[in-house]
Amino acid sequence: MSEKKILDSIETVFNIELDNSHDASIVFNSIKPEVSFARGERSRSEIELDENNIIIKIYSNDVVSLRASINSYVRWIKLSTEILKI
Repeated sequence: MSEKKILDSIETVFNIELDNSHDASIVFNSIKPEVSFARGERSRSEIELDENNIIIKIYSNDVVSLRASINSYVRWIKLSTEILKI
């Protein structure tokens, strides 16, 4: 039995709002290198900084890779913001 592919691709955008532009810049610069290393065959990402907002766009071929990408960004952002508190 052959599998039917329901979706060709998935795109999502999420916005992380930080307290100020200084903190946003630090977090942005700490996770930006991960964008180039996180490229794979099943998903790609773009990241932007807009004042105190970090905007992440993820383009994925399937839900599993989308979820993995989102989880990675959440972990990186959480770690970066926790380091800012030290």
